[in-house]
Amino acid sequence: MARKIFIGIGVLFSIFILLFVLSQNQPPPLLTTNFVNLDKIERISRFRSCAGHVTVPQNNREQRRNMKHYFWIKKSITTNDKPVEIYAPYNGFVSVLRSDSNEGLEGEIALVPKDVFVFLPPIGRWTFSVQHINVRQDLKRGKEVKAGELLGTATIRGEGGGSFDIVYAKFAPTLKKIDNWTDPFIDLDSVFNHMSDSVFAQYQKKGVATKDDIVMLKEQRDQNLCQYQNGGPYFENQEDPDNWVIF
Repeated sequence: MARKIFIGIGVLFSIFILLFVLSQNQPPPLLTTNFVNLDKIERISRFRSCAGHVTVPQNNREQRRNMKHYFWIKKSITTNDKPVEIYAPYNGFVSVLRSDSNEGLEGEIALVPKDVFVFLPPIGRWTFSVQHINVRQDLKRGKEVKAGELLGTATIRGEGGGSFDIVYAKFAPTLKKIDNWTDPFIDLDSVFNHMSDSVFAQYQKKGVATKDDIVMLKEQRDQNLCQYQNGGPYFENQEDPDNWVIF
């Protein structure tokens, strides 16, 4: 009897490992709905920019660059304390939900696509995530959301303005320290590389002619690495126009 139980556990474990490996090879989810009203956005940082702080994969194949996008909110919105709504860009499930009021961090939410692997850990799967927003209070890990459904709001106050972060990445099983930044990512890509034509058309109306305008190539950044303030993780010359696409 014990031997049968042992064999059964082994078979279930093997099936789990097989499904987990298959989940890692699923195609990245396509954004079918825009996640923000662009009339409320002033500018967006380019992929691989020198804005903000270092954000790179853990394997060191890219260094000293920011591989996410800052969406900077218009001053007319921030000075009037108006919220900026953030929406789900595709049908999916909440895979990451984080907030740390002790560190002054607003909420973070990440979505895995709706498929047969949603019951597995989200590690190593392409996800869409938003950082520095007030996440909708009734959302919990594992909750299903529909494309276009409200995820939360970014409420930046003051004349100086502010931003929220958009990340398209694979989360790692463990954290790694890189240049004084705690790195949680196996891989990163630009969210603009995974938008439907209809979604990207909304950005084109704002003056983003092609995706090349907002996605800097690896080879281009490799020839001109970002420079740190005091050893990192934050960069110098963050307001350099080369870092931003202005609407």
